[in-house]
Amino acid sequence: MSTARPNQEIDLSIELLRGVAAIMVMLCHYAVITQGTERSWLSFFYTGVDFFFVISGFVFAPTLLAPARENVAAFFIRRIFRIYPLFLVAILFYALLPHKTWDTGIVLQHALFLHTTVSKEIAFYYNPAFWSLPVEIEFYLFIALLVLFKTRKTTYILTFLFGLSLLTSLTAHHFLAVDSHAKLVLTHHLPTILPEFLLGTLAYRISKNCGKLSGLIFGAAGIVLLFMLGQNFVAHGENVSDMTYGLFNLLCALGYQWILIASVVLFRPSGNIALFTLLASVMGNLSYGIYLFHNAIPPLLRLHFQLDGFLLLTCSILGTLCLSAIMYNILENPARKYGKHIARRFYNTVWPDSRGLTENSQ
Repeated sequence: MSTARPNQEIDLSIELLRGVAAIMVMLCHYAVITQGTERSWLSFFYTGVDFFFVISGFVFAPTLLAPARENVAAFFIRRIFRIYPLFLVAILFYALLPHKTWDTGIVLQHALFLHTTVSKEIAFYYNPAFWSLPVEIEFYLFIALLVLFKTRKTTYILTFLFGLSLLTSLTAHHFLAVDSHAKLVLTHHLPTILPEFLLGTLAYRISKNCGKLSGLIFGAAGIVLLFMLGQNFVAHGENVSDMTYGLFNLLCALGYQWILIASVVLFRPSGNIALFTLLASVMGNLSYGIYLFHNAIPPLLRLHFQLDGFLLLTCSILGTLCLSAIMYNILENPARKYGKHIARRFYNTVWPDSRGLTENSQ
């Protein structure tokens, strides 16, 4: 049964889930404040990064499935102004922190998205969350390549690349040493992470013809799968990857795919629509800033105030939200609007809503 869904409702679902994914990553890194190094469900929330990848695949599904309709220059301009200005400021922010050491080489490696190609120490030197930015950029390059060649009927291409990427991931897990440089590069880049993005693309196609009952089943299945994976992670930690043949994060992404489908299909603002719209918009708007800056706040608070435990956790969350809101208003949103303004010059034809999602989601 097909159910029509206005793009605005889809956008609200995506913005809300973006905020959820960012908060998951933040709470994962903040778990050490109250729980030390003990594994817990908060530790499992690091898979919020996998949730981000699935969401990106969903958002860009219309372009991936019909790349010939996009303009490569406009696409890249929007992406650069959406991602890079705030990321560059975040790099400089971390590099200037009192507990960090300024290193021009490491700063440049981060600025050029090369930090995950050098070593694990460099990849996580300033902010562990920075590792996912090169992957995101590589995904955009992949989309741009399809757009550049005006590729049509991409379903077969995406299916082939999904299988190839899955094979690469299994090979890296079983045949490369845990601490090898090759495994570091493969597991932190698109050759093994592409399936997570494509799960989001598949979620887009499924949600277009998915009824409420099916959406409910998807949501329930996603919760059960993630609960099982979370329980195993808490019990076995890193060893759970051996139990899942090295595909633990992909299985998490599958669970998040089902949650995403359910959210898009079932989400209907009720009661005070303005309140839901405001919540979803705020969470979506702050998600990128939360993701980039949250690891900087606890050390700064410890440096200037005698805080610990739950009080430090609370102040860190509030501080992250405040900093994210400030950066969104003074840099992120103006840069995004400017990028969209420039990108419009490259379109000969406007495609209102035909791409499935509005520009706000992209």
